[in-house]
Amino acid sequence: MAEARLILEGRGLCLHRQSRAIVDRVDIRIDAGGISGLVGANGAGKTSLVSLLAGLIAPDSGVRRITGAGCVEGAGEARIGLMMQKPVIMRRSVYGNCDYVLKALGVEKAVRRARIADGLALVRLDQRARDDARLLSAGEQQRLALAQMLIAEPAVLLCDEATSSLDPPSRRLIEKIVADKAATGLPVLWVTHNLAQLKRFGGRGGGRVFFMHQGRLAPPQDIEAFFTAPASKEARAFLAYERI
Repeated sequence: MAEARLILEGRGLCLHRQSRAIVDRVDIRIDAGGISGLVGANGAGKTSLVSLLAGLIAPDSGVRRITGAGCVEGAGEARIGLMMQKPVIMRRSVYGNCDYVLKALGVEKAVRRARIADGLALVRLDQRARDDARLLSAGEQQRLALAQMLIAEPAVLLCDEATSSLDPPSRRLIEKIVADKAATGLPVLWVTHNLAQLKRFGGRGGGRVFFMHQGRLAPPQDIEAFFTAPASKEARAFLAYERI
């Protein structure tokens, strides 16, 4: 994993669809210091915000910035890892899916081979390297997606409901790997509806929560504080509903 970390932030981000503010004047900063959780009800604007931060769409107004040690104009874009709920799996082997990513980044063949071996071992797919990736289970495919992200040595990792439809073993393994990487200083934004999962992240130390409601983002709270003393009535209502 690369040593230099980036800081990903948005200032006054706005996104409108049919005159409605999907993301409304959002300020957010993702840096090292544990996992940053992003929670809120369906339709709150979480996925749209992640898409803005990842550079997949442009804001109607506001600024998205990537800064950090050794960062030059445009260089940070390729170092943002994005895991979505459903991974994109190509028609090739497990190894080939990983090799495609590194080849696109210009990594030399000998280096690619070593990185892929380490990455597949980390997600426990080293014995499936020659298999058709499309035949993997949903959990295995998401673990493959995580391996693809990590072997590319991201400086920021964005995860949008990355484990929402997975079996418990795959979910726990992905949680552990991401939490371990965050503990080394990798900035992580983790979008989830799974409050038990968020608590587990908080139990590892550090971490904070951004609560999103109707396109607006509340100031971050420590994970423990969010559960014991949520800072807004909307967050309290959200937690009360989710605990039913």
